[in-house]
Amino acid sequence: MPLIILTGYPCSGLTHRATQLATGLQETQKTLHETGALPPTRQFKVTVVPTHDSSHPRTVYDHARTEKETRGVAYTRARRALGKDSFVILDGMNYIKGWRYQLWCEAKALGTSCCVVHVGTPIDQCVANNEERIKKEQEKEQNQGEKQDETEKKETQTEEDAYPPELLNNLIFRYEEPSTHSRWDKPLFTVPWCDAEPPIADIWTALTGIPHPSSETETDIVTPLTGSLSATQISDTASVATGMTSATRLGARARPKIKPHLATVQPTATDAGALYNFEKRTSAVVSAIRSFTLENPSAEAALARNDGRGITIQVPEVETPVFIPAHVATAGSTDELSGAGGILALPRLQRLRRQWIAMNRAYISGNKSNILTADQVGDAFVRFLNADFAGENTA
Repeated sequence: MPLIILTGYPCSGLTHRATQLATGLQETQKTLHETGALPPTRQFKVTVVPTHDSSHPRTVYDHARTEKETRGVAYTRARRALGKDSFVILDGMNYIKGWRYQLWCEAKALGTSCCVVHVGTPIDQCVANNEERIKKEQEKEQNQGEKQDETEKKETQTEEDAYPPELLNNLIFRYEEPSTHSRWDKPLFTVPWCDAEPPIADIWTALTGIPHPSSETETDIVTPLTGSLSATQISDTASVATGMTSATRLGARARPKIKPHLATVQPTATDAGALYNFEKRTSAVVSAIRSFTLENPSAEAALARNDGRGITIQVPEVETPVFIPAHVATAGSTDELSGAGGILALPRLQRLRRQWIAMNRAYISGNKSNILTADQVGDAFVRFLNADFAGENTA
């Protein structure tokens, strides 16, 4: 099932929105089960994957190495949780567009849909939220010696850590805004700070194709933007210009069909038996040619034995002989057939053999039928050699 990628400035309320999304999706599923719109046997698991924990605090962004390790852990957790019966909400800034593209490719490779939820909190509000967290941490340090009751301990455990002010400003500067022009950022849902809840109905319908219970009483309208947001608050002018609070009401529509592409399609496994036959038969042909050159090292002498028209080499278990025209046999820089610069030098034969195997490997990867049998490999390779020796274009 779908992957929901949260993105936004630090201290923009990402974890709060992730909790709201998880609760809203679970309530939607429960309502659909009660109304009979969704079979009881179809249960979706909603999982929130956090980016930070005690082992990966928010200070990991001070160094590229620790930040990369944290993203790797979050990627592994999200990939492990993704499945046909699960919603995965990736909580975190996810501020790098290349990182969002990687997650989009992973969802596409698994054949599931993906969306981006942009928490559009103004920068001033993010700074204020961080200062409030710093203030709470300072008060906590002052009261460390005092005894806390169980309620206070629970509240302390649920509080989010603050960012150092310099790191907060740095992350805001480095943030890469999602855009509807990027296919990996679509569908894009923007949740302004003033919205009480994210657009659960729109997200549910866009990702599953199942009508939301509220869509029966709603018409396809566009909710006007309540309050203007300045460019310093949300730099995505495209979403503001369209006048959408969250997203266009989608109503009941079919779930988008996931089409794989070259970045996500797994390469077809090559038949190991076919490759073995290619290696064995072509090596036998090269060995037969090498044996001939050892018995007939001179090109002139070999031509004299074949009436001067060309050199014919019989290969065991192959009907078609290797034929080298006279003008080609004498075109080398030396009279020795297998010497350096000779027409039948071993490096050239091995290069032609690898080229022929590579061409056929690419062919059998996309075609399961019409594959050369073991008895046909030798003749096919000899025809390829004859074409190359004759100067024909084999590309």
